[in-house]
Amino acid sequence: MMNPSGSRASYPNTKRSYQYCDSCGTLLPAPGFFCVRCDPPEPPEPDPEKGLNVSQAYLRIALLTLVFIVIAVVKLEINPLNLFLDSGTDEVSLQVAEDEDYEIFFKVNVSFANLRNKPNTKTSTILFVLTQGTQVEILEKKGKWSKIRSKPGPKEPARTGWLASKLIDSEIK
Repeated sequence: MMNPSGSRASYPNTKRSYQYCDSCGTLLPAPGFFCVRCDPPEPPEPDPEKGLNVSQAYLRIALLTLVFIVIAVVKLEINPLNLFLDSGTDEVSLQVAEDEDYEIFFKVNVSFANLRNKPNTKTSTILFVLTQGTQVEILEKKGKWSKIRSKPGPKEPARTGWLASKLIDSEIK
């Protein structure tokens, strides 16, 4: 292309800025070129959405767990040496105080409770109906059932059978 003066148009003279390799520090041959001593940079992953592999995930979980344990030990003021070292102190069992001044009584806590011959409601038969406040003695426990003996009354004999444990309350006198 010719300019009005008749001479050929020249490209604008731009000042060249010098660039150096980030890895080795040598002068690059031209802007945008890679260093001849170093390899070109690695291209990005073909699929950046693929996520972490299993070993990276386990490593991150382990590090997060370690950080959590350290924070818990610091915040709760736990001495980690006491957890792993035997301090030499043996556990002393507590002595149960025997007090003859009290007794434990068991009473029926519902209006009517069926005394049964077996500890279930499907195949058992009702032997007797106990009323609320009837004092009983627990002979045996089997799951949610208790084998009891009712306290004999003035005109009633003692009766033995199975009663659901939730129908019995304890009382201390």
